[in-house]
Amino acid sequence: MRHYTPAAFALLCIALSPAPTAASPPAASALQTDTSVSAADADTATEAAQRAKTPRVEFWGDYRWLYGKARMELPSVTQRRGVFLSTRRLRIAPTAHLGGGWSVSGMLEDIRYDKDTIAGAHRNDRHLYLSRLYAEHENGHGAKIRAGRFIFTPIEGNVFDKRVEGVRWRYGDKNVGMTSIFYGRTVAPTGDKRKRGIILGYERNVARWMGGAFYYDMETELPAVTRAQAVKDPLALHNGIDRQRILELFAGHRFDRYRSLEVEYLYGNARTDLDRHDDEGHGYVATLRLRPSPDVERAGDYGAWIAYYHQPRATYLHHTMDGDPTFFGRAGFRGWGARADIILARGVALAVEGYDLRPARSATPLFMGRTFDGARQRVLGMSLTAYF
Repeated sequence: MRHYTPAAFALLCIALSPAPTAASPPAASALQTDTSVSAADADTATEAAQRAKTPRVEFWGDYRWLYGKARMELPSVTQRRGVFLSTRRLRIAPTAHLGGGWSVSGMLEDIRYDKDTIAGAHRNDRHLYLSRLYAEHENGHGAKIRAGRFIFTPIEGNVFDKRVEGVRWRYGDKNVGMTSIFYGRTVAPTGDKRKRGIILGYERNVARWMGGAFYYDMETELPAVTRAQAVKDPLALHNGIDRQRILELFAGHRFDRYRSLEVEYLYGNARTDLDRHDDEGHGYVATLRLRPSPDVERAGDYGAWIAYYHQPRATYLHHTMDGDPTFFGRAGFRGWGARADIILARGVALAVEGYDLRPARSATPLFMGRTFDGARQRVLGMSLTAYF
C-alpha cells in the first residue's frame, strides 16, 4: 500500500495514476559498528512512532477485467447448459490515519456485467457505490478492533469469505498466537439471505508449521425459505439453510520459502426449518501451494496452487471459490481446483483459475425421485488486473 499526503491524494483521485516510488536507501556498510546500527534502529523506531501519530491518507485501487465460462450438467433433469460471464470492476480504497492508533477505511466500487447468460447483460450492474466503510483502532499492545462493513475471510475462505457488518476483535499475531472474535451479520439485500452470528478463531505459526481453528455459528434473520418459495421452486430447499454451525481445523507445513502443503478438516451441522431437515457432514480440503501469491510490484513474479475439495453442504457458508458450489444443493461438492497468477508488468497481474466439481453425495434426493447422480460443473476463468 502506498502513502500520500492529502494534496497528493487529491491529485490521484483526478489522475488515477500511480505516483513514482522513492528509491530504497542503500544497504548499510558491513563495516558499521554495533553502535551505529543500534542508533539507526532507534532512529527508525522514532520515525515509525512519529509517523503513527501524524494524520495521513493511504490510497490504493484496482481495475479488473474478468471473463469466465462454465459447463453445468444435471442429467437427472436433462439439464446441460453453458454459462458465460464478462465483467469490469473498478475499486478505489482510501484509508485515513487519524493518529493514536485510529483509522477509517472505505471502498468505492463499480461493477459492470458486459455478458451474463443467467441474469442478462448489465441486469446486475452496480454503479459507483460504497462497498466498505469501517473504523479500526490498534492499541500498540497486540489488540486491534474493527467495526463497520468489511470483508472477513478466515484462513483460506473455504468456509467463509463474505462482506460483513459487525465488530471484529483480534489479539496477538500468528507467530505467538492470534485470537479473533467476530459478531455481526453478512451483507445481503433481504433478511432470508442475511446470516447473523458469531465466529471465533485462533491461529499460530511455529517454525515451518502453521495451525488454526475456527468455529462458526450463524443463522438467517428471517426464514431461509418459505412454503410459497418451495412450491414455486423445489430446489429452493437445497440452499435454504436457517442455522449452521461449523468447526474448521487447519494445519500446514512450509517445505521452503515457496512451497507448502495445507490441510483443513471441517465438521458442519445445518438445519432447514421448513421441512425440518437436519444435515451434518465431515469434509476436508488439501492445498499444495507451489508458490505463494506474487508481489504485484515485481514484474515476472508468479504464484500457483492446486487443491482438492470434499465438502458436504453443511461444511461451508460462503465459499471463496469462483465456481458455484450451491449448484449441487444438499449434495455438497468434491473435485479439483487450480490457479496461476503472473505479474506481467509492475502493477499488472494476469490470473487463470479453473475447477472440475461433482457432487459429494450423488445419491442425495433432488425432487420427485431424482438425484444428483452424474452432476458435474466445469469452470474456467481469466482476469487481468491493473493496480494503482
